[in-house]
Amino acid sequence: MSKFFYNRPFRKLVISFSLTIIVTLVVAGGAYAALRMSVRPPEVEEFVEITRPIHRPPIVDEQVRDSESNTVPAQEDCDEAPYEPACEYETIIFQRRPNFYTFLIYGLDDGGNADSIMVAAFDGETGSAYVISLPRDTRIDVQRSTGRSKLVASYAAGRANGGGHEGGIDKFKTEVSTLIGFRPDFYIGIRERAFVRLIDAIGGVEVSIPFRMVYNDPYQNLHIDLAPGRRTLNGQQALHFARFRQFNEGCPHFRNFTDFGRMENQQQIIAAAVQELLSPRTITLVPELVRIYRENVNTNLAPFEIAWFVEQLPNLRADTLLSTYTLPIARTVRQGWYEIPDQDEVLELINRTINPFKQEITPEMLRIVQ
Repeated sequence: MSKFFYNRPFRKLVISFSLTIIVTLVVAGGAYAALRMSVRPPEVEEFVEITRPIHRPPIVDEQVRDSESNTVPAQEDCDEAPYEPACEYETIIFQRRPNFYTFLIYGLDDGGNADSIMVAAFDGETGSAYVISLPRDTRIDVQRSTGRSKLVASYAAGRANGGGHEGGIDKFKTEVSTLIGFRPDFYIGIRERAFVRLIDAIGGVEVSIPFRMVYNDPYQNLHIDLAPGRRTLNGQQALHFARFRQFNEGCPHFRNFTDFGRMENQQQIIAAAVQELLSPRTITLVPELVRIYRENVNTNLAPFEIAWFVEQLPNLRADTLLSTYTLPIARTVRQGWYEIPDQDEVLELINRTINPFKQEITPEMLRIVQ
């Protein structure tokens, strides 16, 4: 796994840094746009229709009831056949929370897969922001001709057969919704080369390195060597910190460092970069941040919407500025390497953080593989 990971230079990096790009987008793009047009908040539908399977109580047939065990044969559950026409569905109206916006954040690898994926939310009422990292190998309840029912392949599957970028985004949002219960409002795609440029532009990021991180790949001229402790990293060093997953085999201090550890490193970078971007000196960086944003960010946020988010920055609470999480995983299927989410824990996390509705998201709104 580690060799495959390191054989693709400059991938899996910037995306985990994606919330920083959101703030960059807000600060840089917004300052530019506010000079040209009136500022107004993004428009999202106040009421959303949600269609979900109807869960009815089991039908008790006295003739087949087991008198000794006093049990009832289980009724077939619609969840086991998500697209079975015989299943009954109901439509429920969900009301949006005011000033609450959600974002799908992603970056593409060289093969066109969405290699690093996050869902973020901004709560304008409480001044809080949330980010949930979604493991790229999360199994999705879909059927594909390639047999790869992983989240990482969602964007590429949507682009196939002439779907193009819009088809890729539409399928991406749909398949992410099977894990979180709703389609994110906006998407933000980041090109990988922005990572080093942005870190260097803000003067580096301060992170805690848990142990000495060493990895060498002479075929790619890749040499990672980061000393442990609290350190300020430049762009290239931060890139290494975000990429690190495992020591070389045979290293005296060899140990595994999974995707989950790597996501924790990436979340550290996000939090540190957000703090730097919100400092007063950021105003002097606007020209460079604008260039990075315009050259490396693909989004459906309009300039006037970006400008509105700029005005909300002073309302962010210092104690809840940014909360980062990883999608709860129940187990790993090693054959094919799939991550299987923990539905109960996912529901609790979603409803506590990024749920854009006044009502709670329910199990019927998810399509998590069991």
